Amino acid sequence: MWLQSSLPLLTARSGILALLKRTGFNLPVFMLTDEPVSVPAGVTAIISGNAQEWLELENAACLYEEGLLPPFYDTLTQYVEMGNSTFACPGHQHGEFFRKTSRRPSFFITFFGENLFRADMCNADVKLGDLLIHEGSAKHAQKFAAKVFNADKTYFVLNGTSAANKVVTNALLTRGDLVLFDRNNHKSNHHGALIQAGATPVYLEATRNPFGFIGGIDARCFDETYLRDQIRDVVPERADAPRPFRLAIIQLGTYDGTIYNARQVVDNIGHLCDYILFDSAWVGYEQFIDMMADTSPLLLDLSENDPGIFVTQSVHKQQAGFSQTSQIHKKR
Repeated sequence: MWLQSSLPLLTARSGILALLKRTGFNLPVFMLTDEPVSVPAGVTAIISGNAQEWLELENAACLYEEGLLPPFYDTLTQYVEMGNSTFACPGHQHGEFFRKTSRRPSFFITFFGENLFRADMCNADVKLGDLLIHEGSAKHAQKFAAKVFNADKTYFVLNGTSAANKVVTNALLTRGDLVLFDRNNHKSNHHGALIQAGATPVYLEATRNPFGFIGGIDARCFDETYLRDQIRDVVPERADAPRPFRLAIIQLGTYDGTIYNARQVVDNIGHLCDYILFDSAWVGYEQFIDMMADTSPLLLDLSENDPGIFVTQSVHKQQAGFSQTSQIHKKR
């Protein structure tokens, strides 16, 4: 974008620059002026009519356009255009297998489109990065997602948030650990934390009205004295520990539409936990909506006294991913 300006208008233009910054699109901004001015904050360069300056503007526009493609998709499209043959997997060989069937040879290719089969790559193809060790374009894509969602690290999961929850709970919990457990948690958290990891639960009770709708966690469950009394009933020797819970698991957005204030959750129970997992399978959009900012764990400013934060999101639900795509965000 370019702005035509003179010195008296610089202050007014700063409002436009602030608006552009709020979009988050990182647009390159050039200012056209015939007066000698220093480059204001947020402006890429000044254009005074020099031919070289116009070339720099064109180059910046081209680089911006190229940068709009997500890292993995950008690499994938380039690789598909190369038309390489693979002698490993997948066995359909870019769809050629389906051309050899006796009944309507091109049925699958016609239905799905040729690019689907050409883009179905082996997970260990070095051109695209080995998905098992988070290298190459896969790693770049995860770093890009972490930046977008304000996380320190992001990991993609291809088996849904049920698998993502089990990854987190099995990484953090072991037999004998205490887990502060939302009664309204998804069953994958029951499987991962309580069955697979073998942690001991202290339950956070949820409200329920006469019509069967499940509301939020009872307010009393966020009281430290109440929680320590609950621990005393389960594991008495842990009741007075500074941080008795290895992990708290909260269903950030429920089936019935309850969404918690993440700051309040952390302020109330964070000092009792090493980590909090916010299962955000049915949300994930909250940090991009101003009026919902307080519900986003990833927008929290954490201090050294706060617990580590994990957020799991179903990209295939409220975002735009294909079925079973999920991601794990980590925030220190």
